[in-house]
Amino acid sequence: MENKHVGPFKIVSKLGSRRQKVYRAIQTEQGREVALKFIKLPPTVEWEKAIAKIDREVVGLQELVHPGLVKVYGAGVDEQQVFFASELIEGESLASVLARRGKLTPDLVVEYGRQIADVLRYLHSKDLIHSKLTPEKILLTSEHRIKIADLRLNRPKKRRWDKTRRRELDTVAYMAPEQFVDGATQKSDFYSLGVVLFEMLTGKLPYPPDTIGRMRKMKLEAEVPSVASHIMNCPIWLDRIISQMLSPDAKARPHSARAIVLAFDEIKNIDATKKAAISQISGGFNPLTIGADRSEARRLLGVKKKKKKQTRKSDTPLIQSVGFQVVAFLAVACFIIYCLIPESPSEVVAKAEVMVESEDPVKWSEAEILLKPLMDGESDVRQASETLFYEARRKSLVRNAERGLVTRLQTENVLDFGRAVQLQLDESDESAKRIFTKLAASVDPDGRERHVYQESVLRLGELTSKRVLPTDINELSEMIAVAKEVTTPDQMATAHDLLSEIVFTYAGQRDYRQLVVVATEQLQQLKERIESQGDVVKKIESEIEDGRE
Repeated sequence: MENKHVGPFKIVSKLGSRRQKVYRAIQTEQGREVALKFIKLPPTVEWEKAIAKIDREVVGLQELVHPGLVKVYGAGVDEQQVFFASELIEGESLASVLARRGKLTPDLVVEYGRQIADVLRYLHSKDLIHSKLTPEKILLTSEHRIKIADLRLNRPKKRRWDKTRRRELDTVAYMAPEQFVDGATQKSDFYSLGVVLFEMLTGKLPYPPDTIGRMRKMKLEAEVPSVASHIMNCPIWLDRIISQMLSPDAKARPHSARAIVLAFDEIKNIDATKKAAISQISGGFNPLTIGADRSEARRLLGVKKKKKKQTRKSDTPLIQSVGFQVVAFLAVACFIIYCLIPESPSEVVAKAEVMVESEDPVKWSEAEILLKPLMDGESDVRQASETLFYEARRKSLVRNAERGLVTRLQTENVLDFGRAVQLQLDESDESAKRIFTKLAASVDPDGRERHVYQESVLRLGELTSKRVLPTDINELSEMIAVAKEVTTPDQMATAHDLLSEIVFTYAGQRDYRQLVVVATEQLQQLKERIESQGDVVKKIESEIEDGRE
């Protein structure tokens, strides 16, 4: 398929394995490199309905933002084939690395395992699962960062609308035994992660590839394999965690991805003797057992339920005494419980504010995710959350528009804004001004696209800022009063520009706060008058169409 044009993309070369149809491509208009993956839909699926479902699914995938996830840009159709356009990762798959190196060192496995577990934590917090985690879908960068690809909106124990009965043997090797009958759950992702970790450490699968039926039987009935029986340098904690993940009983696996992340953090805090710091104190406390019953906790601590016979003074060192271990266990447990306590709304807002003020687009998207629940509730920080939420969206809007990042799933207003920004960059100010004027007149300033409205008004003010506004509040008040009396379409357009510039220039200045409120109210009333007449909007839209032709 090299050099073939698929929609707005030109395919350059093949990526990935022979079985997967993944290609390196260039988005011709923006000159951006992307990865295109083609999928085959079952013949039983109605084509038109399938396209609509994929469009909706892509919208959901675009809302997922995590440094360990490959970003999804959009989807399209070419010659009865569906393709997904996503971020191109300069690296190679874990499967390729293992094929070349055989196995990895424990420290690398801990680092990669921690990153993968954090991605699962994020997905599970969205009530999503991966369900098909394999080394082929784990990409590695030169900086040892992982990126998980091939994500779909999979829900626990819910059959996908495009699922086929056919299963590939190389995927089955990583599936949990319950997936064969009951469907995948969050615990199934932990099993897959356990298989991947086992393979990274030993260079082989915990159960040799066989028929699907026999593999399921082995996973249910065979003894859980131990990494330590295959290699000599596996830390005991790492071996123990992987064994728990590979348990045929889902209840015996880690109870959450967050617990796995905590466990890997603990393994990374190893001292010179290669013994975990908390293990030195608590004699076996394991973050994976958070939530276990008391008898299990006692077993891990080595505390037996029997009366102590104190016939003589014990020579046991204090650090090894049962009392010290119990106190240490309680201290560590309290610390971890403290870490698990949800942040207060005000703390979330403060955290999001730092993210929004950063220059990292990923942080902006993460801030949106944090703030959205606060906007829907009755929290006393609702207004602050809403302001920060749309500021994050505004910054993402500007960044994408300036880079020409456009997908067919964006709204018409966002597409128009992107075109206007590109015209502005090309110094076609008059054409850009017409589009910004249309957006300022038609987009709801209090609606879901208020960030489009705000940025359009701001840029319109920049393009029309030849006039010098007075600083005297009385003079400005008179200008606002005159703008209220305009009647003709041309006068309303001029008044709209003036009011927008006043709001833009003096917003955030304490002495002009009341003036900005009045100007904003007048701007909204003027917008309603323009909409009722329709003349200005129609005229501008006609000019835009002429410009496009």
